[in-house]
Amino acid sequence: MCVVGRRLRGSDAGRRYEFGLSAAVWALWISYQAYDFSQHGFDPRHTLPLQMCDFTAVFAALAFALQRRELQSMVYFWGLALGSQAVITPDLVGGPGSLAFWWFWLYHLFVVGAGVYVVAVHGFRPNWKDLRFAIAMGVVYVAAMFTIDAMFGLNYGYVGNFTPSRPTLLDVLGPWPLRVVFMALLGAGAMTVLWLPWRLAATGLNASEG
Repeated sequence: MCVVGRRLRGSDAGRRYEFGLSAAVWALWISYQAYDFSQHGFDPRHTLPLQMCDFTAVFAALAFALQRRELQSMVYFWGLALGSQAVITPDLVGGPGSLAFWWFWLYHLFVVGAGVYVVAVHGFRPNWKDLRFAIAMGVVYVAAMFTIDAMFGLNYGYVGNFTPSRPTLLDVLGPWPLRVVFMALLGAGAMTVLWLPWRLAATGLNASEG
């Protein structure tokens, strides 16, 4: 996707291509939710699109179409620092013989890949303001999901009093609700790690120009 995007960058064909990517993300987002509903019916524990990757997919669809810096910040920091955890330790039942398997991986391809795309194609270079915005939005998300999960016994954002059926980083973060604090700190730390190379590069460039 990045190779094609770079070749078409700045052209009318490039804009059509990115609108097509946006439409593809929306199609995956809607079909992913619809498939889950068709298989399990309405279940407030799973059906509502409130996971962080659900929000990041929406940001990705909008970032492809609108190219706003705030959206680029979200897909870079949330997609690469946080959404990548779903790829490293997928909470997924079933193998390549199930439709859910392919929907999961295609869905997360865009969730994580959009962060790479905005850097490689749009020339996005995160600064301190971008990092601060992404972390602030993350805090808002965690606070909102923690409240919803605690009130209704759910586990959206994995900040409820449950852990996934598969081994994940959550297993070593201690009991709930304290582990939510560690999760927030680790998430902010991961986003900061993604910002540091650009900060160091900018510092080196300024020093060489000076």
